[in-house]
Amino acid sequence: MVAGAAGTAAMTATGQLYRQVYARRRGKAPSEITEILDYDDSDHVVVAASTLLRAVSGRAPQSPAARRALFWLVHWGYGSAVGVAHAELRHRTGEPAAGVAFFVGCQTMALSLFPVLGDTPVPWRWTPRLMTVSVLQHLVYAAAVAGADAALDRAGR
Repeated sequence: MVAGAAGTAAMTATGQLYRQVYARRRGKAPSEITEILDYDDSDHVVVAASTLLRAVSGRAPQSPAARRALFWLVHWGYGSAVGVAHAELRHRTGEPAAGVAFFVGCQTMALSLFPVLGDTPVPWRWTPRLMTVSVLQHLVYAAAVAGADAALDRAGR
């Protein structure tokens, strides 16, 4: 989970950097950007989580503060928990196969979960920019998880 948190931190940082660069190129503040730059950093995360919450409990957050809290809970919780899969893959296959399989799995989840639960278009209807950002962000996440997992493994020996 620690490696997953490291990957989530890396993905969060690069997402914020991208938002700043994107805004600066348009002469705006990052907070003024209203278009979706990455489905992983959008309200579609809340839509997906709310879909699951409604199915399980019959309720989902309504207020902006509760929706934002759900976003961060899912972002960090899901990102940290998914990192556990890399350690299992590394034990079974070694590197670099574990890192490649982990990246492919993460990208596949993003391309399938958002259309099914998050109300996004199907992946072949994503704009080239959104697809590129998604692939690059998941590469950052997978690489950071793999790096942190390897460092934790070395430290544990």
